[in-house]
Parts: sequence; structure tokens; C-alpha cells
Amino acid sequence: MASKKVQAALLKQKEAKQKKVLFLLVPIFLALIAWQGPKTFKALMGGNTPPPPTTAAATTPAAPTPGSAPSTPGAGAAASGELVDTDMPPSALDGQLTNFSVFPGRDPFAGGATAAGAATGGGTSTTGGGTTTATPTSARFEINGSTQDVAVADTFPEDDPVFKLVSVTANSVLIGLTSGKNFTNGDASEEIKVGETLTVTGDDGSTFSIKLLSTGSN
Repeated sequence: MASKKVQAALLKQKEAKQKKVLFLLVPIFLALIAWQGPKTFKALMGGNTPPPPTTAAATTPAAPTPGSAPSTPGAGAAASGELVDTDMPPSALDGQLTNFSVFPGRDPFAGGATAAGAATGGGTSTTGGGTTTATPTSARFEINGSTQDVAVADTFPEDDPVFKLVSVTANSVLIGLTSGKNFTNGDASEEIKVGETLTVTGDDGSTFSIKLLSTGSN
């Protein structure tokens, strides 16, 4: 009988200890639920992502229909947020300039020598140093011992104009026959260089010794 009383007393002590431990653990458990509850709930439910914010669709101007005139700034009602330019430029009076333009530059020396040469009947050529020299337009011959200056397209010699000066360069000339015939070698013209002598025998047996002394301009 005594042993049963002892066992009942020990059981009461054990239950009392368990109640004390339970009272101590309940507040701690509630605190854990308050702290970790929302996180656990989101982890279990996966969270609700808010929908993306709706943005106003960008309005694009409608393409003009065929035949319709394009709209110009200031015509009709102004769009919201835009200002209309009401300051119109004043109209220019007679004799006033409305704008300025740049005139193209021109070398004052370009073409001047050529124009001068054309006015005098002789062209010009430009050397590498930038100086201009007149193109030869005449030649000086020694014909059978007599000296004569002949211009391009003129005939010579003076007493018997058998030859014609066709062209002139700085170092040579071309001569032809005034009759329009070819020389005995079949050529329509003959070249004579400065310092050279050309001997020509005519049909009548007359001989012409033509030496080119120099070339120049009139």
C-alpha cells in the first residue's frame, strides 16, 4: 500500500515538471511562429508576384493618306505640350538681302596668262617654276643666205613664195608647199629643227637652202 502512494507521488511530481516545461516552451514557440510565420507562408505558397504596371501605348502619327497635304508646324491646333511659333520673319524690302551666301573663291592668276595670250594671238605655257612663256608663233629662216621672219600660215621666201609655215614649236617647225602638193618623198610637210638646214629642189630646177635659225612669237 505504501508503494502505491509513493508511485502516485512521483507521478504527480513528473506531471508537475512537464507542465512547468510546457509553460516555458509555449511562449518560445509562439515567438518563433510570429517571427518565421510570414516567411514560411510565402515559401509554401510561392508568393504572389504583382502584375506589371500598365504603360500607355506610344501613339504614332497616322500615315498621311495619298493626296492629302502634309501637316506643317503651326497649322491647325497645336499638339498638347507644344508651342506654336508665332514670330514670323519680316519680309524683306526692295534692295535688302534676305540671306548671305559665300561666293566661290577664284585664283586671280589662273587663266590670266592664257587670256592675254589669246588676245595677242599666241598661247602660253606654264613651266614647273610657275612662270609662263609664250608659245612660239613665228620662225626666223635663212633662205639661200637671206634672213626672213615668217609667221604661222604665211608663205616664203618673199620673192618666190613656194613654201608655207604650217606650225611652230620651241625647237622645230613644219613647212609645206603653197601649191598643196607633196614633197618628192611623198610627205605633205617637212620638219626642220633649230640649227638644221633643209635643201629642196623645185620642178624647175631651182634649189632652196632653208635653215631654221630660231622660233619665237610675234
